[in-house]
Formats: sequence, structure tokens, C-alpha cells
Amino acid sequence: MKFVPNILKAFLINLCFIGIIFASDSCPSISPKVAGVNPTDQVEAILNDIVCSFVELQSSNGGNLASTLNLTKKKILPYINLEYFTEMALGSYWSQLEIREKKIFERDIKNSLIKDYVDILANFTEWEDIQISVNENYSQNENIAKVKVSLSLDSDNTIVTLKLIRTNRWKIYDIEYQTISIVDMEKIGYDSKIKRKGIKKLIQKMLQSS
Repeated sequence: MKFVPNILKAFLINLCFIGIIFASDSCPSISPKVAGVNPTDQVEAILNDIVCSFVELQSSNGGNLASTLNLTKKKILPYINLEYFTEMALGSYWSQLEIREKKIFERDIKNSLIKDYVDILANFTEWEDIQISVNENYSQNENIAKVKVSLSLDSDNTIVTLKLIRTNRWKIYDIEYQTISIVDMEKIGYDSKIKRKGIKKLIQKMLQSS
């Protein structure tokens, strides 16, 4: 699934660029727990909190892979609703799974995301030419929201849509870039594997590789 790292890279570059711009004026960051309750307030607080942490990490030790991994687990994964992400990626298969099996797929999603983006975070260091804006005109349907983020670099402009779900607070469950989303690509991948192997054999394989 070569598109998945590309989407993740686009999102994470946007994530870090946004945070760097926010961080220049507002580090140390404001916790999302005390930020405004609407989705755009939460997106700004989440991004700022993440990137202020990475700015501090890079200034202290250069952001090596091990420290980046640790910070990712502390500062990025808590802002992702992995359970809902996994449910969307499994589609109709989700209802066929037992609770333990759902957790196995959730762990597989988490490991896949870490594998794809930690190295990008550890090695990306050039931020100074980026222009970022978070579109305040978000869309919301009950506990689901979409927030658009615009990135401009030189003559190129990229728009990434962050999809969020609110339980006790807003968390990201998907990222869409040029009409392709991480959830959609994961869904295609799981559907292909399940049709080839069967869902039980796929679970066994995931357990063996964990």
C-alpha cells in the first residue's frame, strides 16, 4: 500500500508545519483539555501540543529515532481514536469479531502507523518556508467533524482534511489527502487479505508477528 505512507507523510508534514507556526508564538502549548470545545480549537491545540513537544525534543537531543518513537506514543497516539479508526477500516468485518479480536486489529493498525511515520518525524527538519491555515468553517454531524488544513510551500498548495470523532473529547480517526484517506487504504488492504486468507488466519498471522 504505497499510498498510505504518502498520505501519512502529507499529514505529518502538515501536522508539524502547523505546529511550528503555532509554536513560534505560543509554546509552551495549551493542553487540548483546556482549549475550546469546537473541532478547530481542538485541532489547533492538538497540533500545537504535539509540535511544541517535538521542538523541545529536537533542541535537547536532535530527535533521534528512539526518542521520537517514545514521544510519538505519548503525544500523537493519544489524539487518535484507534478503536474507531479500526472499526472503519474493517467495515462489515468489524461486527464479526470478538472483543479480543478487535483489539488485535487495533494493535495492528497502531503498529502500522508507527512503522510508517516515526522515521518521517525523526528526520524531517526544514520548516521555515511553510504557510499554514486551519479553515474555521468546519463541518459537523453530531459527534463527527471534518476540519480542513491548508499548506503552502513555494507555489504548491496542499489541503488535508482531518476527520474527528468526539466521545469524551475530539480525536482524529482519519486523514484525507487528494480524496484518498488512510482509512480507505487500510480498508482495501484488510479486505484483500481477508478474502485471500480468511479472517481467522489473518488474525493468527498478526499474533505470530506481534
